[in-house]
Amino acid sequence: MSIVAMKKLRLIALRSEREQLLRDLMLLGCVEVSEPTEEPEGPALGRDSDKLLQRRRAEQSEILQALRELDRYAPYKKGLLTPLPEVSLQKLLDEGALDGDLSLARRITALDGQVKNITAQESRERAVLEAMKPWTEMDLPLEKKGTATCDLMLGTVPAAVTAEAAEAALGEMEADITSISEDKTARYIALVFRKECQEEVTNALRSVGFAPVSMTGFTGTPRENIARSEAELSRLAAEKEKLSAEICALAPRREELRLGADTLGTCIERGEAAEKLQNTESTFSFEGWITAPEEEKLGSVLEKYTCAWETEEPDKDHPEQVPIKLKNNKLTQPFNVVTEMYSLPSYKGLDPNPFIMPFFAFFFGMMFADMAYGLLLLIGGLLILKKARPRGTMKNLAGLLVECGISTFLLGLLTGGFFGDAVSQIGSWFGKSWSIVPHLGTLRLGGISLDFPLNLLSGNNPLYVLIFAVALGAVHLLIGTIIGCYLKIRDGEWIDAIFNDFSWWIILAGLGLMMLGKGKALLFVGLGMMVLGNVLTSKGLGKVTGLFGKIYNGATGYLGDFLSYSRLMALMLAGSVIASVFNQLGGLGNAKGPTVGGTILFILVFAIGHTLNFALNLIGCFVHTLRLQFLEFFGKWYRDGGRPFKPLSVKTKFVDIIKEE
Repeated sequence: MSIVAMKKLRLIALRSEREQLLRDLMLLGCVEVSEPTEEPEGPALGRDSDKLLQRRRAEQSEILQALRELDRYAPYKKGLLTPLPEVSLQKLLDEGALDGDLSLARRITALDGQVKNITAQESRERAVLEAMKPWTEMDLPLEKKGTATCDLMLGTVPAAVTAEAAEAALGEMEADITSISEDKTARYIALVFRKECQEEVTNALRSVGFAPVSMTGFTGTPRENIARSEAELSRLAAEKEKLSAEICALAPRREELRLGADTLGTCIERGEAAEKLQNTESTFSFEGWITAPEEEKLGSVLEKYTCAWETEEPDKDHPEQVPIKLKNNKLTQPFNVVTEMYSLPSYKGLDPNPFIMPFFAFFFGMMFADMAYGLLLLIGGLLILKKARPRGTMKNLAGLLVECGISTFLLGLLTGGFFGDAVSQIGSWFGKSWSIVPHLGTLRLGGISLDFPLNLLSGNNPLYVLIFAVALGAVHLLIGTIIGCYLKIRDGEWIDAIFNDFSWWIILAGLGLMMLGKGKALLFVGLGMMVLGNVLTSKGLGKVTGLFGKIYNGATGYLGDFLSYSRLMALMLAGSVIASVFNQLGGLGNAKGPTVGGTILFILVFAIGHTLNFALNLIGCFVHTLRLQFLEFFGKWYRDGGRPFKPLSVKTKFVDIIKEE
């Protein structure tokens, strides 16, 4: 239940062995290289890996860009449960193929660049077509500007202005207007006028909205320009298709690029570690952290190098400096998702996963409480783990689905839920009382008898579930308080632990005994402990005023905490009721016996209703279970603020490493 022990590491070695040593540390995967805190004594050369690291980052960017470009032409089709391809560690770390990978990436990028250039040319040709379209009926070459005495000007006026209105604006001027075409917004006209009248003509036509159109750079008639552009577009389309086909033909080599990107990722990982080294002309040194259980392995690796190294225990006064690695097994590993959502524990705290695991799974299963839903969660989680072989957070989420699915199924077994009351609803069509779970037995508590499977929708059963939920919450909070007291006693704060924290549970137990008529002695003991604790830990007037604050805050806090666990009953009941309502709505067509139409209606309502109910419950149960952990449970003991341990290690995005003996 503890966090993996860490040790501070200091190492100095020959600079000539740096690259190989970093490579071995990366393969070992248990050493974190930290930023230097002090400058080395004597002449120092600083950090000299910047250029190589920048080049590796640029090369990886080239490959990733090529992959994105390749995906546009030949999309990468990966199934939901398709695992990553596996390669050996030796092949991953082999940098010999990088030149070929970069050449391939640059080839793809160059072809894509040509396609983009063609796309730009197509845009220009389409613009020409759009510009020429209104002038199609004009047979005059566009380079023709006029004669020795006359000029030709093309332009537009608003569509509402007729050619006659434009001529009227010219008055007695020596000019002629020809209407070429029109559309919804403009009329396209050709204007011929004497050269010496240009200014008067344009000023006169400005009153009717005339705007000149420039055709500079075009030769031939508009029809000839349209024909040239259409021919050019056909040629560009063929060339573009050819280039696209060349890129698609390279798609089978996609895995080479993906492997190259991961190989460069290992180079970058080492380069980023090298950036943190302090170098002299002949040596380098660094400070970092190592997991204590792997210290012996580190020693075995460093034996072949000319180096000096030492480890020491972390500074107890500065636990925030120590990176955190959680000690997990197969049952607790999935709950890293929960812990990391909140915050990693402080090095002086405890790994919360073993404490989260039983309560989280049980709370989630209690709120979901349906065998069919539990099977869906379980099968879904197992399929992801088996088929997709996920890593990291995705693997933990799949494991969480499995554990919560098992809990949901078992608690659904106690309530008899299988898609709510779907089985009994279908049985009612035939006049039968069907149940998927036989009678499991009767539990007698005093004058209360509980028959299992427990029907949540009958009698006082919801009340009994509520009482159980609050009692379960009390156990949850008590365990949290005990853990908190343990941590305080371990750190020498035993007065605060016993007289301030645990005294509340003595008071609560005393109140319970008093209500049962067993006397008030335990209540007075608890109150006395609280008063004594306040006197011992407070100063001045705080010995008096602090007591009232503790009583008020404690009483309201514990009341709110206990009531928070009522959500276990609320969501359990809500999910069951919603499922039952959908089953009843779907079964209306078969109320007088099964029919084809009624069965089809039931299937449709059943599928839609239970899909919605499953999705809502999945989100609601997860969120509310998180809340009970983060606010109620963690509030009693959790010490957060840890930073994750980030060792120099082999990290991949596109491939999985084959596990070798």
